[in-house]
Amino acid sequence: MLDFNRGRERFPLMQQYARVAGVLVEPFEHLWAAYSPATGETALLNDESAAILEVLESGASDTSFMCSTLATDSGLEPASLVDTVETCWPRMIEAGLVRKLHPDHAAQR
Repeated sequence: MLDFNRGRERFPLMQQYARVAGVLVEPFEHLWAAYSPATGETALLNDESAAILEVLESGASDTSFMCSTLATDSGLEPASLVDTVETCWPRMIEAGLVRKLHPDHAAQR
C-alpha cells in the first residue's frame, strides 16, 4: 500500500493543490467520469488525472510530491511525470475538481 503522507512536508514553498470536497470519480469506458459539485458538471478524465484525484483524497499535494507518489505506483521516474502533472492542474481546476490552496493555508496543513 502506498504511503501518501510520506514526505509531504519536504517542499512547503511549492504551490499546493487540494481535491474539491464531494468530487465523485467513476470508470467510464476507457476513461473516468468525474462529477464536481462546485460546477454541477461531469468531466471525462484520462488515467493520469484520475490518479491525481486519487492521491488528493488523502490530502493536499504539490507537483513534486504528486510525481513521487505516482512514480512509486507506475515505476516511472518522478522527473518524467512533471510535465504531465503540471498540464493536469489547470484543467482540473477549471473543471472544479481541484483548487489551489492559498500559501498560508497550505503551510498550516
